[in-house]
Amino acid sequence: METRKEFFEVEINFEALQDHARSKDSTIRWASAVELGQLGTEDAISLLWSLTTDSDEHVRDAANLGLQQCDQQLVGKVLATKWIIPESSDGLDSESAVAKHIAWKIRPLEVPTIENQWAVDAALLNIIQVESPITGSRLLRLYGNAAYPSNPRKLPKSRIQSALKRLEKRKLIGVLDTDSSMGFEYWTIYKVGTPQVIVREQGQRKLNEIPVTEVIARVKLELGDEFDSVGQNQKFASLQKVYGIKQSDLHKVGEVLANEWANFLR
Repeated sequence: METRKEFFEVEINFEALQDHARSKDSTIRWASAVELGQLGTEDAISLLWSLTTDSDEHVRDAANLGLQQCDQQLVGKVLATKWIIPESSDGLDSESAVAKHIAWKIRPLEVPTIENQWAVDAALLNIIQVESPITGSRLLRLYGNAAYPSNPRKLPKSRIQSALKRLEKRKLIGVLDTDSSMGFEYWTIYKVGTPQVIVREQGQRKLNEIPVTEVIARVKLELGDEFDSVGQNQKFASLQKVYGIKQSDLHKVGEVLANEWANFLR
């Protein structure tokens, strides 16, 4: 069996990434594509381009995403006519200013262990790249469903939190100010260099998986200049409207407002 070297380090080793990009193991190639996108050099761009035709769908997706998130002028310089700058895929409606929520495509993930920290880091970074900003609770659910399809709650939270700390140390992700007494499920995590708040449709997210900062921004968009002057009842009515919340689900909203969305009515 091929030895899996640790390559998610603060100082990135391009030669190691190059070796991993040629691995017979599709998970290693996929993780290499995720990391190459963060490197963003001319050599990394060339290697990413070669991975866009990989036999594995997930490797191809990661390579294309990496190219899209690199400096587009540099990508154009390296790839010339082979690369067409993609149109914005945020699905933004110019009239409502509400974007579509783009969900991470589930792929099998390895069970987190001490030995495969690199794989955990790659998986979390890839999820955050696609869904940023994202709540810790949604991150947990996506990873749990991918690693433990039959029992997602088996996912060891401590290993996920440690991986997030590693990515934060590398300045690849950021965490919005949060109550330190709360678990990381209540965090809002974003990819460094991308907006900390994006107003989006609910999409595949549960209500408690929508960042409270996004909820506030969407209701502000709905109420306009009246947001700061209206009372809690009108804000709550607007909340129901924008997320299409049914009367039968109000008890669920109450639970979210008491926890994940506690800052909404303050």
